[in-house]
Amino acid sequence: MIELRHLRYLVAAAEAGSFSRAARALNIKQATLSRHILNVEKRLGLALFDRRTRGATLTRDGETYLRTAQRIVDEWEELNAWVRSTRNGEAGRLGVGFYTSFAAENLRASLSEFGERHPEVKLCGFERDRKMLLAGIENRVLDIAIMVGESPCPGLLNRSFWSERMMVAMPEDHRLAACEKIHWADLIGERFLLTQRDPGPESCNMIFSKLGMPGYSPEIDMEDIGRDTVLSIIALGMHISIVEESTLGIHVPGVVFREVHETNGHARIGFSGYWREDNENAVLRRFLKFVTARYSMPSVPVPQPSSQQTGKEPS
Repeated sequence: MIELRHLRYLVAAAEAGSFSRAARALNIKQATLSRHILNVEKRLGLALFDRRTRGATLTRDGETYLRTAQRIVDEWEELNAWVRSTRNGEAGRLGVGFYTSFAAENLRASLSEFGERHPEVKLCGFERDRKMLLAGIENRVLDIAIMVGESPCPGLLNRSFWSERMMVAMPEDHRLAACEKIHWADLIGERFLLTQRDPGPESCNMIFSKLGMPGYSPEIDMEDIGRDTVLSIIALGMHISIVEESTLGIHVPGVVFREVHETNGHARIGFSGYWREDNENAVLRRFLKFVTARYSMPSVPVPQPSSQQTGKEPS
């Protein structure tokens, strides 16, 4: 039976034009190379090489046979390269879910840089609410979801990724619009409008923790509307809202944004990644390592391939 290594010997000999040079390149004895090539010729019943004292050149039959042999060797090498890339996460698919504007600096920058480093990876983005993102992870449409907050979800691994500044969205003629800095105490007495979707619940909890006090409870309207609609309503002048920094990517005429400040700096809200513990996608492992390195975070446990996936690559 003619094996792949025999085809490699034929290709090497044809490229070198000499059995001795080909044997040195393959790091085998010339006699071994000559014997294998002769055996191939006997099995085929064809003379592939014209052997001369100055070297070996292909016969007409040899040229025809080597064209196909070269293609087989090249395709096999490409297959091996694909297996290696897929196994170590340099190629494949990564489904990323999020509920934030893609204009968000950290999200956009992270996915863009990862894509540039790994052009063979197909990044598939899905913008959904929290419920749909968690369902996407469960049914394996998504590999990872990046969401507001740091609350653990049953059955999923998670870790903090980055944080964003909290902003006040207000009408452009609001009394606070001219302020360079806004502190939580400045917002007492305001009427807030939040979405019931992320990050509305997180923002609601934050407002109550910062402004709630005996005898005063913040007035918060929560509606089942999207971020764009919240900002459009704010432009009418009846509400303000607390939004994450990524909302700056949404432009609505009549709405301005100002940073919220704590006593020790900007108010911030965290974003976390969530994924299935049994997700064996090598691209996910590489992405988690990339984010860990990009934001100088402690290493995170990542899903490891099962024993069935760790066999030797084909040769």
